[in-house]
Amino acid sequence: MPWPRVVAPDWVRYRPIAHRGLHDAERPENSLAAFEAAAQAGHPIELDVHRSADGEVVVFHDETLQRMTGHPGAVAQTPLATLTGLRLGDSDERIPSLHQVLERVAGRVPVLVELKPPERAGPLEQAVCDVLARWPGDYAVQSFDPYSMIWMRRHAPHLPRGMLSGDFHDEDLPLHQRLALRNLALAPWVRPAFVGYELWSLPY
Repeated sequence: MPWPRVVAPDWVRYRPIAHRGLHDAERPENSLAAFEAAAQAGHPIELDVHRSADGEVVVFHDETLQRMTGHPGAVAQTPLATLTGLRLGDSDERIPSLHQVLERVAGRVPVLVELKPPERAGPLEQAVCDVLARWPGDYAVQSFDPYSMIWMRRHAPHLPRGMLSGDFHDEDLPLHQRLALRNLALAPWVRPAFVGYELWSLPY
């Protein structure tokens, strides 16, 4: 049976999306306050997710905690209870779980979930799907990791999925892998509904 064709929703293509929420010095990136500000302004939200040491989905950009919290360690090696107790910068905001974000947004605006899986796709993707299934809303998913989106195509084909790419100059990867990622070589297997490409990496 052929895979269903999923197209990019209009909000992905035509509406300004609040990248990590509407954040500033008082409302840190990927915080509940930043997402609330975006929702009140009527902007779709983009957020980043990782899986905690105990398998929960948390909203945080970096693999490590140092930049945003001042604490050492990796997100994937830290349990949810510890992560949600860490302050973001000098604010009173804490690292939220995806569940907390969707509860706060409550379907007011669409949400674009960027997955940041570790070496193997599957556990994070399944955990994200489980959370999204609990909260009705307008969602799309995206990742720089094409294998993450291949997993989504196979297991959650109803979700609009996007491939992210750029030059990958800063990534510690063999040249052939960087070239494959840069040139979207796995797009036939992902069949993305949309592509997000770093503007400064485009050849024109």
